Amino acid sequence: MSKKQRFVEASLRLLLSGLCVATLFGFCGRWSWGLDLFSHFRVVYTWLFALLAGWFLWRKQRRWAGVALFFFLANLATLWPYLIRPVPAPIPASATRLKVFHANLLVTNTQYERALKQIADENPDIVALAELTPVWFKALEPLKKTYPYFVRNHFGDRFGLGIWSKLPMTGEALYLGAGARCSVLARVSLPGHQTLTLLYTHPWPPARSKWVTEQKRQLAAVAEQIAAEPGPKLLLGDLNATPWSNLFRKLEHDSGLRDTERDGGIAFTWPEQLPIRIPIDHCLVSKEIMVLSRHAGSATGSDHLPLILELALPSPLVSPR
Repeated sequence: MSKKQRFVEASLRLLLSGLCVATLFGFCGRWSWGLDLFSHFRVVYTWLFALLAGWFLWRKQRRWAGVALFFFLANLATLWPYLIRPVPAPIPASATRLKVFHANLLVTNTQYERALKQIADENPDIVALAELTPVWFKALEPLKKTYPYFVRNHFGDRFGLGIWSKLPMTGEALYLGAGARCSVLARVSLPGHQTLTLLYTHPWPPARSKWVTEQKRQLAAVAEQIAAEPGPKLLLGDLNATPWSNLFRKLEHDSGLRDTERDGGIAFTWPEQLPIRIPIDHCLVSKEIMVLSRHAGSATGSDHLPLILELALPSPLVSPR
C-alpha cells in the first residue's frame, strides 16, 4: 500500500470514528443542549455511514464496514418514521381543503417581489411570515387585496410575525414563556361553522446557553397553550429544531399534535444557500387534520426556503334536530 493510500485509509477511519461519536452525542440531547445539536444532522450521518460502509467493504475491511453499517442503521432508525409514509385515508367530499404558506423572510432580505410572486403563484389560503420588519410589512401591502384578514404580534424588528388569511380570522399576540418572543394565536373561521386555531411562533435558536433556556421555556409554554385549545388546530413556525432533536420530540409529545413530516415527508428549509440543509420550519396538526402535501418552496432571498402545505379538515358532524 502506498503512502497516499495509507493516508486515505487513516483519514476515512478517523472520519468514521468522528461520525460514531457525533451519533452517540445526538442521542444524549436530554442531558445537554450542546449534545442535542449533534442530533440535527441525522440525514448527513446516514448518507456518510452508507458511503463508508461501501468503501470499507470494497477494501475488504469487514470490521470497519460492520461499524459503519451498525451506525448507519442506528441513524436510519430515527429517520424511518419520516421516510415510510402511511397509506392516506380517503378524503371526504365534504372536507375543507386548506393551503398554508409559511416563510422566514430574513430581516436583511430586500427581495420583496420574489416573496410576493411566490405567494401569488402558490395562492394559499393562509400566509404566515416571520421576521416581519416594518419595511417588510410595508412591502407586503399588496397582500391586502387577496387576504383581507390580518393579525400580527407587537414586534417591529427581527421578532415580527404576521398572518394573512382569505377566510375570516381573529387573533391576538401572546407572550409564551419567561422573556419569550411574542407569538400569534389566530382563529380562522372555516365552512360549516368550524374554527381552526393556529399558533404561530419563532423561538430563539440554540446558539447560546441563555437562548436555549428561552427556547425551551417558550416551546413548553407553546405546547401547553395549543394543547388547551379546542377543536382542530395547528402549530406553525421556524422552531429552530429538527424533528429528531430531543427538544422537538418533547414539543410533539406535550402538545398532543402530530408532526406533518410523518405524513408529507421532510422539507429541508435551512440554510437555503448550502446544498446540505436541515428541516427547522415546521407544522404540527391535531389528529383530525389530514396532510395532502408538504414541500419546500423556492428561494425568496432569505436563508430559509418557504414551507407549503395542503391540508384537509373533515366537516364537523351535525347533530339531527
